[in-house]
Amino acid sequence: MANPGTVRNAGTVLHLVIDTTELMNQPMADLTTDQLADAWRHIHYASPADEADPVALECARRLAADPGGEQAHVWVSGLLSMSDYLAWRPGRAAERASLDALRAAAKALGDRPCAHEDHPYKAEMDAYEDEVWAGDNGLLTGEPTVQHGDAADPGQVLCPANVAGWARLAADVLAPLTVRRIPAGAPEDHHSRMSDLSGIVNDYPYCDPAEALADEAAALPSHPTRGVLAGYLVTMNATCWYAASERITERSVLDAMIEGVRAAVPLLRDDPCTHGPGEHPDTGDVDHLSQIGYLLRSPGGRAEIAEDHGWDDAEEPEGEDEPLDAWVCSDFLRVLAEETLNTLTEALEPFEATPTDTPSGDTASA
Repeated sequence: MANPGTVRNAGTVLHLVIDTTELMNQPMADLTTDQLADAWRHIHYASPADEADPVALECARRLAADPGGEQAHVWVSGLLSMSDYLAWRPGRAAERASLDALRAAAKALGDRPCAHEDHPYKAEMDAYEDEVWAGDNGLLTGEPTVQHGDAADPGQVLCPANVAGWARLAADVLAPLTVRRIPAGAPEDHHSRMSDLSGIVNDYPYCDPAEALADEAAALPSHPTRGVLAGYLVTMNATCWYAASERITERSVLDAMIEGVRAAVPLLRDDPCTHGPGEHPDTGDVDHLSQIGYLLRSPGGRAEIAEDHGWDDAEEPEGEDEPLDAWVCSDFLRVLAEETLNTLTEALEPFEATPTDTPSGDTASA
């Protein structure tokens, strides 16, 4: 069957149709490493589940069989390569198996002795595009890539700590705010947006608020990860009061925000809420909310949230006072979106009145 692969070049995404029928017809367990790697290179967010899930399941199976073994870097690389599929609409079994295998690898490899001061995965955290890694991380071949620079140490690429770091990043994209020991630090562009939004919601804007809010409304990707989708809806809620005030005079800004929120809600998962009474986040502080909206959109940003809540370096905490993953809970986000839409739609009423409107029964004076 023809399966479209994805090529990214200078910001352009191209889908190539590649015939993988012969490969896919073989039992997954019989595929060589090279054959399986060839299969996962062609998996992307729009791949049919009956083609993508077997590849992801086999990759996860091999990683779970020996999460701290010599080939662990290969299978972590494979799951990273398929992350845009696994973070979008995978089969539940493939998603669960991939997440469990990544967590097992992070645990098995993460505490090994290491003489390196730094690792490549940290430097590349800013390179995530909407949380989906589209570049070469070097894990498959074990060789430094162009992104690593001329001074890269080949030993760092396959260092257990580097492989564990990549496994944590991938696991956090699939299950946001459930993974520890991720370096804190949202991408620079996100911090710039946070600064702009903080100025707006505090009524001291450093930029054109109408233009900034219109840009935010248009920032929803076509197939967002859970973190990016949650961050978008939180940002819309944090800023809706400002858009609904008399400070914004362009109706198009409100229309764009309404359209964006309405498009986002159907993308939320149908997972049941696992949180108890009072465990959903407090959204009363719009400045804090405007910051959270962007921190949710990257592993490093979510690590900032976790750091603020006192998460330590423990791989598996005994218990947590506040379930931070409530920020990506679908039930919480649906309620938040409804509140946002109510605020914005009510604010449209003045725009719908016309200057010639007069109260019922009034007559023009002669």
